[in-house]
Amino acid sequence: MTIQEICSLFDIGGQYIDCSELGIGNINSTYIIDFIRDGEQKQFCLQRINKNAFKNPEQVMDNIVKVTNYVREKTIQKGLPSKRFVLRAFNALDGKPFVVDDNGDYWRCYRYIRNSVTYDSTNDLNIIENVGKAFGRFQNCLDGFSASELYITIPNFHNTIKRFEDFHKAIEEDPFDRAKKVKVEIEKLLSFEERATKLQRLCDSGDLPIRVTHNDTKCNNVSFDKDTNEALAVLDLDTVMPGLIAHDYGDAIRFIANAVVEDCPDISKVKIDFNKYEAFTKGFLGEVNKSLTELEKQTLNLGVFTITVELATRFLADYLNGDKYFKVKYPGHNVFRTKNQIALAEDFIKQEEKLNEILKKYL
Repeated sequence: MTIQEICSLFDIGGQYIDCSELGIGNINSTYIIDFIRDGEQKQFCLQRINKNAFKNPEQVMDNIVKVTNYVREKTIQKGLPSKRFVLRAFNALDGKPFVVDDNGDYWRCYRYIRNSVTYDSTNDLNIIENVGKAFGRFQNCLDGFSASELYITIPNFHNTIKRFEDFHKAIEEDPFDRAKKVKVEIEKLLSFEERATKLQRLCDSGDLPIRVTHNDTKCNNVSFDKDTNEALAVLDLDTVMPGLIAHDYGDAIRFIANAVVEDCPDISKVKIDFNKYEAFTKGFLGEVNKSLTELEKQTLNLGVFTITVELATRFLADYLNGDKYFKVKYPGHNVFRTKNQIALAEDFIKQEEKLNEILKKYL
């Protein structure tokens, strides 16, 4: 089926004009669609959902529709323009929020947020603070929404105990005889296991509340107004599901506040940038602080350590298993990623007291 034929199955009205593919993202294929409707040019975002990454696209879309509808109501109550601050998924002509093409691929259509831009990374502290504000506002709007209403689309996604079990299995099986090359990294990660799995144990015991979480809180998952750099809608809602707020906070800090990219080969440059850490924390907690429990507040920084170590085990397990999950650009790419995350976790331990002092300013 052509893009035009797929578009004709969505209930968006108007006349199809053209499309262009956006070469962004590592998972889904994305197109900007031009339509003429009511005499005006309109743009929509059409995406093919990657079935390899998301085994149950219908559940993914069910989660997205429930969450965006709820956030839209709260956004309107706050007096914000919902067309720019919340994604809107259009229904197909059959009433479903997706279209299935002749190949069995799933497609969805969002309203395109005009005059918007995203940043893969940035050193601009104002933008970083606004990223924190956007994710905090998203979380704040979902306060009161029961996580039990959502599907768990990726089981054990941030279950660090399960991630370590997978890591142990990869070490024991060692199908490509690689473990001997990364003994230092293996020993270091195993030394982190007790502390890195604490959050999951608190979750399993019921001490931490399960909330609706984004689970991919990277800088480039927030749209900004091109002219004012105001934070607009939170994007990429495929991984929205039940989780811990410390995981969202931790993953954001891990990604945004690292002084270098997560596969930088010069490990000596890896460290937590205090200014970036503070900027995100200020924006995020400015929105959610009042809704957090005391234990959630106490475990936010533990979330930074946990997610960093968890990702390191995933990188190294993938290396041991033959680099089958993460895309690699060169031999040993996953090892460099692992070393980077280990160095970040070690710097976190070294700087934990100072990070806690910054955190307390905004709690």
